[in-house]
Amino acid sequence: MLRSFALRITVLTLLFTWRIASADTPPDVRLPPATRADAQGQLVSSRGLRDTTDFLAKELAARGIAVKQLGPYRVRGVELTRFVSQTPSTRWLAIHVLRSGGKTLIFFVARPSS
Repeated sequence: MLRSFALRITVLTLLFTWRIASADTPPDVRLPPATRADAQGQLVSSRGLRDTTDFLAKELAARGIAVKQLGPYRVRGVELTRFVSQTPSTRWLAIHVLRSGGKTLIFFVARPSS
């Protein structure tokens, strides 16, 4: 039970610490096939963390978007891969691919307004 609580706190901290772009805004990156928005508006990939990460890395490279990939790595039972944009023209600052509780979630972190 304590492990589940720590996992929930980690996920909530991630969500509230960063300004997350909503799933309503279409990303300028193609997502893995069968990715859908769940009831809370989170993007859920039909693939696992590694497949989703590989798909996004190939898609970003094909579009010529320079990113710094961090991970995949595991923190307190949550697996995470981050793509931090090095291209100033993207609407997003980072893409987080998170695997928790058997779900692979994709979050777009909005670029701060200048």
